[in-house]
Amino acid sequence: MTKLKWHPSLKKTFKGCEVWWQSNMVKRDERNTRLAELTDTLSQEGRFRGANLSTLMTLAQNYCIEACLLGQKNEVAAVAQPLWFGVRFRALDFIIPATRALPSMHSQPLLPFKSSLMAVGPTMLSDWALGRQCAYYLIQVAHKDMRMNVPAIRKEGWGKGTNDAFLIGLLSRAYGIPTHYEPAKPMIDVYRRLLDVWQSIDQEAFRVAMAEAADFHISRSKGSTDRIWYEFESYYDSVYPSELLAVQALRRRVGLPEFETGHLLIDTPWSIIRDMPACEPHPLAISLEQRLRKDDPECWAVDSDE
Repeated sequence: MTKLKWHPSLKKTFKGCEVWWQSNMVKRDERNTRLAELTDTLSQEGRFRGANLSTLMTLAQNYCIEACLLGQKNEVAAVAQPLWFGVRFRALDFIIPATRALPSMHSQPLLPFKSSLMAVGPTMLSDWALGRQCAYYLIQVAHKDMRMNVPAIRKEGWGKGTNDAFLIGLLSRAYGIPTHYEPAKPMIDVYRRLLDVWQSIDQEAFRVAMAEAADFHISRSKGSTDRIWYEFESYYDSVYPSELLAVQALRRRVGLPEFETGHLLIDTPWSIIRDMPACEPHPLAISLEQRLRKDDPECWAVDSDE
């Protein structure tokens, strides 16, 4: 197999992944601890109350970091399982607070930037049923934020006009889900141009738009500070730009030409995902989803029409 060539900007990211892995997996066996926590919570009777608040997040991070490291080591065949496991746990970690907090107009537990990336993961992997459900609830959360907050508050959060705005626009069109969402700031140019051409058969226009969006992604792949909140601060979101990989998956879904973009940030992970076989979710993710379907059946039979 030809060795994968990753974008040079990811060199420090992969080093960070390795340090994280050694600290959390090798030294502390964090994954098994969190799996045990989730197992214990699922064994309890009644409505699912959630394990430790960080359980699903940490499990998702474990599997997603593993997928990053395996890709970096060119172990492509081994990437599928941890990537599918991680994406599913991320999606469930989004759906639980999204569905349970929506009725309240006094709380918004879902964070901008991160939430839309969690929600788009299934679409990136061509898991259309879960992808559509996540898209629906992402849009409802954004609508709620519009009702709750004035533009002065929204402009640096759900209304900033970066990846949240782009993904709401992309997913609403791709899945046919109505939306009246408007960011408080205009959508930034690189995402607006990509939203205009994501279904184009003009290869050059598509390549340019995707490359510009990839460069923006790289420029915002940093750890947030007290003063600046970056969109793609996690190692996984730096390595797998899910908002752009979802574009490739959605183009394939409707039979559009599968253009390479000429940008390593997109083409390398897409070369892994495009031929990746579907993988059964982690058994605990299946059990958790079954519990959620029992607790809130109306949330798992959503109608896209508001």
